[in-house]
Amino acid sequence: MSGTSGDEHEQQADSRRYVGDHIELPDGDFHDQVIGKQENHHHDHHYYPAPPAGPSGDQAPPGVPLSQVQDPFQFEVHRPFDLPHEGLPPLPPYISREHDRRLRDVVLAAAEGSVSRIAVLVGGSSTGKTRACWQALEVLRDRPEPWRVWHPIDPGRPGAAVARLRQVAPYTVVWLNEAQFYLAPDQLGEQVASGLRELLRDTRRGPVLVLATLWPQYWDALTTRPEAGAPDPHAQARELLTGHMIAVPDAFTRPDLQAMTDRAKGDPRLAEASEHAADGQITQYLAGAPVLLDRYTQASPVTKALITAAMDARRLGAGPHLPLVWLSEAAPGYLTDTQWQQTGQDWLQQALDYAATPCNGIPGILAPIKTGTPRNRRNRRATPPAAAPAPPANGVLYRLADYLDQYGRHHRAGHIPPIDFWTAAARHAHPADLTALGQEARDRGLYRDAAQLLKHATTHGYPGAAALLLRLMHFTHPTDNRPARIAAAHLPLDTPYAVVRLLEAFWEAGAVEQIAGLAERSVVHVALDNPREVARLLEVLRGVGAVEQIAALLEREPAMHVALDDPYGVARLLEVLRGVGAVEQIAALAGRAVAHVALDDLYAVARLLVVLRQVGAVEQFTALAGRAVAHVALDDLYAVASLLEALWEAGAVEQVAALLERDPVTHVPLDDPDAVASLLEALWEAGAVDQVAALLERDPLVHVDLDDPGPVAGLLEALREVGAVEQAAALAGHAVAHVALNDPDDVASLLEALRWNGAADQVAALLERDPARHVALDDPDDVASLLEALRWVGAADQVAALLERDPARHVALDDPDDVASLLQVLRWDGAADQVAALLERDPARHVALDDPDAVAYLLEVLRGIGAVEQVAKLAGRVVVHVALDGPRGVARLLQVLRGTGAVKQVAALAERFPAAGLFDQFLEFGDHRHKYRFGREPDGRAADPWDWDDLD
Repeated sequence: MSGTSGDEHEQQADSRRYVGDHIELPDGDFHDQVIGKQENHHHDHHYYPAPPAGPSGDQAPPGVPLSQVQDPFQFEVHRPFDLPHEGLPPLPPYISREHDRRLRDVVLAAAEGSVSRIAVLVGGSSTGKTRACWQALEVLRDRPEPWRVWHPIDPGRPGAAVARLRQVAPYTVVWLNEAQFYLAPDQLGEQVASGLRELLRDTRRGPVLVLATLWPQYWDALTTRPEAGAPDPHAQARELLTGHMIAVPDAFTRPDLQAMTDRAKGDPRLAEASEHAADGQITQYLAGAPVLLDRYTQASPVTKALITAAMDARRLGAGPHLPLVWLSEAAPGYLTDTQWQQTGQDWLQQALDYAATPCNGIPGILAPIKTGTPRNRRNRRATPPAAAPAPPANGVLYRLADYLDQYGRHHRAGHIPPIDFWTAAARHAHPADLTALGQEARDRGLYRDAAQLLKHATTHGYPGAAALLLRLMHFTHPTDNRPARIAAAHLPLDTPYAVVRLLEAFWEAGAVEQIAGLAERSVVHVALDNPREVARLLEVLRGVGAVEQIAALLEREPAMHVALDDPYGVARLLEVLRGVGAVEQIAALAGRAVAHVALDDLYAVARLLVVLRQVGAVEQFTALAGRAVAHVALDDLYAVASLLEALWEAGAVEQVAALLERDPVTHVPLDDPDAVASLLEALWEAGAVDQVAALLERDPLVHVDLDDPGPVAGLLEALREVGAVEQAAALAGHAVAHVALNDPDDVASLLEALRWNGAADQVAALLERDPARHVALDDPDDVASLLEALRWVGAADQVAALLERDPARHVALDDPDDVASLLQVLRWDGAADQVAALLERDPARHVALDDPDAVAYLLEVLRGIGAVEQVAKLAGRVVVHVALDGPRGVARLLQVLRGTGAVKQVAALAERFPAAGLFDQFLEFGDHRHKYRFGREPDGRAADPWDWDDLD
């Protein structure tokens, strides 16, 4: 029922069941670092020969028929703990929960239509994400279509996905368990993401269903938009994932537990979990989490040290397959002198016997990874028999149990591993992990360890490591050019991305000689297939004054080589070419784009049209506009509106007319109020009065979904803008009658929309429904929003009625931002009694401390209302417990604490910065910048002076 993602199991050949596709790719730099968690691409895993490649089109599409997919554990569903009962099925009975219902809707939409879909299940370790995906396959098993399942894993997940994405056929489920392995790696991850976006948009290959799982921290890392001007390494992944998250809760709700009671009678595993699982964490119990945690806490000191080293390795950037030699050399550093002296000679074997022993039928804390020659594989006739594979370079490998991996990320977050950990990592960590480990060491002030790790990574050809190394060495030893020479000598120059990072680092380090040499070499060897990367390279070359190298790069005619499947990238390259005066290249690229650029993303095509006009490619603009007009799907309101706006802004009157001749308003669906508003505004701006009238004649207010007041507000504004006063009034009336009065945020949003659009009668009608007497009072931010909205429309009676219900006694106190918002609004409304009542509930003791920016806001508000005791209490909690995620939020928190006069708390909080990876902020205090000139040691001492000669 609730097994969860387990990552990579060794895949074995079985002619009857799916075991994964094995693709042979040349060795390459798949990634420099993955966000906090990397997949090792150890050569000892990947000796599977590729299937014989037939003529184009003859190779079977990836995946296997769903009817052959019978073993959930080959799809990385966690094995449940075992009990001595015969006849139990592999998995306990499944209890469907809310996220399963949402997932089922996505699967049915793909199965019953021709449109491809993606669902991304986001939840913590062992919460049931992968088991939910496995159960969702049941929807497809009895259908007549030939559904298949493809789980790309070899060689390396992102490489396998990129290799065959273009061959995916209709009715394929793309199984992306632990999707960060596919999407996080620099460069290759973006190729996977863009390929998946293309697959989902390509109606010729639909329907396709993409099922992905992610931990919350990886969802945040892949979907958070960077600050303006900052690098955007996951732009494609963000576009792929956003809007498709299905949250998987950590615990069963009370109704879920009740539903499980009857099912538990037939399965002793469910019965035990129901009886013993704490806080509704049924899935975690079934996956053996409590047993693993108990064994960790009860382990001997040296065994616990070995496991703790594995936890630290994972949370600081190492892949899941950890070399035993690294862990064994690191473990002594975690022990006191007394503990180490009391350790026997065979301590390692005893520790492994304990940590690797399976418990209750589940793998142990550290599970050994099988390596060597794959089983049940034949050599291809055309290929000479391969020599026996060499033994793994790092010896025996182990994998840390997922639950303890996540446990370590939380409970070890305030600790810096000892010196032995870092020195062993430099000797034995996989080269693909060295960059991430070096970055983490540098962020904790361990400059010497960081330099050693990054130096090794640089000599293995990782450009990200070289850029970090150059910046670090320039900071500690600004006159030493040896790191720059090492980087220039060892790094491949085949990708513009790598060259750009190096050029920028050389420029910051003042390595003028290396800049010239790198620029000269790179323009000869760099690949020219990615238009975005070529554009960025040209920009950087111009920035460092490499005029001759720009000319040399342009002589290679990048316009004739870049791929045309990314209209945004093509548009950006055209802009940069104009900036460097490459008129001939502009003409060549514009000519190719007209005939061949992909039209699946019409928003991107619209941007390309604008740029074509800007660079003076009028003929090409006209031709591409004609293609886009003929291609746009008339049932996609957003695409039609976006294209119409782009054509109108560019003055393409004929193409606007051609698009309108296709009569889009008779084809578009009208259920999305936001989309209808966009199309109305685009038609109005283009002067298409007849089309506006025709769209209004279809009476969109009968069709639109009124559940969300936000889009309704946008449609109200659009109707008012086009002069459809009667329709706007009717829509406002329908919205007033339809809005649920139990949701204060919805009521507030609708009130604001009505006020903004001058719908006074409808405001009055909504107030007559007496929302203040009906809204829920559990969310302080929603209550605050409603109080504000009522005040803005002058509904003093409703404000009074809402305050009479005593919301201060009912609202939740867990979110500091929400509590602060309510306190602020109550103060503005003069509700001193409510402010006092809320403070009596002691929010400073109850609010969560996982968001430093929100905590800072609450501190500001508490100080503003004179709640001195609450300020002091919250500041005291902050010092010990606030999460130190994100430099900007932490900086604001420091500023507010200083403003409250909490000098001691500021100093105490700063002491936590190094372990949290905020060493740069730590240097801003007192004489730290001078004292820690060469970094510091894990125990907090200032590091002794060191230089390049001290590194191996």
